[in-house]
Amino acid sequence: MKKYLFLSIITFGFLFSCGSSDDSKKEEVQTSQGEWVPQQIQLIKIVPVYTVAYPHTAGCTKDFLQLSTDNTAKFFHYEGRSCEETEYENAFQRSGNNVSLNIMSYQISGTITTETETNMVIESDISEYVPLIKAMFPEYEQYLSVLEGGTVKLSLNKK
Repeated sequence: MKKYLFLSIITFGFLFSCGSSDDSKKEEVQTSQGEWVPQQIQLIKIVPVYTVAYPHTAGCTKDFLQLSTDNTAKFFHYEGRSCEETEYENAFQRSGNNVSLNIMSYQISGTITTETETNMVIESDISEYVPLIKAMFPEYEQYLSVLEGGTVKLSLNKK
């Protein structure tokens, strides 16, 4: 069950598209373009509380985020025995290092804290995910108060 909780946090935590019109931000977009594979999820409450490898479905293509030159993004998720592909479009908007998600009518905000040509880290306050977790995983509601004030940190590597 923990795997599904973390998978949901991550799946909803990085569906995004880049947007920019000035030259300094174009360099940022050029760094971000391409396919990004989620590698690690870390829950932090003062110190890292839990670190786990992103739960890609065994035997399937690894999930990835595709950032395009036209400022759009798609997230590709693979699951099940047949490795069924689910494609999510335009679920995330970017303004500088700030990101805003609209997932199932839930607004989630985060910040890109690291961005190089090969690595990107997106951090969000765990409170951003509370309404979504309550809706999708009501059995975890009793544990959410323990994580209050914590951070979700997602690391992605460029393919």
